[in-house]
Amino acid sequence: MGGPEGDDESAMMAVETKTNEPREGQGKPAPLRTCVGCANRVPANELVRVIVDESSPSPICTPTESTSGAVLAVDLADSRFGRGAHVHPSLDCLGKALKSGFARAFKTRVKTSVAEMAAQIVASADRRIVGLVAGARRARHAVSGADVVCAALRDGRAALVVVARDGAAATTLPEIQRAIAQGMAIAWSNKKDLGALFGRDEVAVCAVLHKGVAAAIASAHRTSQPFMDGARSEPWWSPEVR
Repeated sequence: MGGPEGDDESAMMAVETKTNEPREGQGKPAPLRTCVGCANRVPANELVRVIVDESSPSPICTPTESTSGAVLAVDLADSRFGRGAHVHPSLDCLGKALKSGFARAFKTRVKTSVAEMAAQIVASADRRIVGLVAGARRARHAVSGADVVCAALRDGRAALVVVARDGAAATTLPEIQRAIAQGMAIAWSNKKDLGALFGRDEVAVCAVLHKGVAAAIASAHRTSQPFMDGARSEPWWSPEVR
C-alpha cells in the first residue's frame, strides 16, 4: 500500500473541487462517456479512464511483431492530461476493449494484456483509497477506533465505514452491523496498513466523515472488485456499498 508523497493532498483537493461543483439535478448534469468495450454510453463515474502511458519506453520491435504497440495506463482519478478512453470495470468489457476498442480510440496497436490492466486497476484503486483516507485524516474528516467510529455512526456524522479485512471482530458491534446492512461499509486492506494511515500500530475500523471523500473511496473500491482474487474480494457481508 502507499503512493507518491503528496497523493493524499492532491486526492483530497480533487474531491473537494468536485464536491463544490453543481450536483446532478441541480445544474450541470453528469458527463457521459462511451465504453470502448461494449459501446454503451453511461455516466463517466461508472467507467475507468485509460490513457497511453507516455512514460513507457517506445517499442523497439517492428510494427509487424506481436509485442509492438502502445502501453496503457489507468487514470482512475481522471487527473492526467492527454487523450483518454473509457471502459466499464468488468473483465468482459476490458477484454473487448483490449481486443479492438482501445486500438480504435487511440489509433494505434495496444500491447497491454487483460491481466496487466486488471492489476493496474486494483493497484490504482488501492493508491486512490490510501490518498483519500490519509487526506481525510489530515483534514480531520476521518476517525479511527471502534468506540469513536460507533459514536460517529450514532450521531450521523459517519458517511462511510472502512473495516480492515483482518478486523472482522469489529463487525459484531451493533452500530457497524447497521452500517453494513445499510450499504455504507466496505472491507479493505488490513489492520497494520490501515493503522499506518492514522499513525497507529493497527486500526481495525475507521469512519470517513466527508460525504464527497466517502463517495470517492466507495467508487474506487467498487471499481476494483471485479478484478480481485477470491480471497480479497469475498465480503463478510452483503450488500456491498452501492
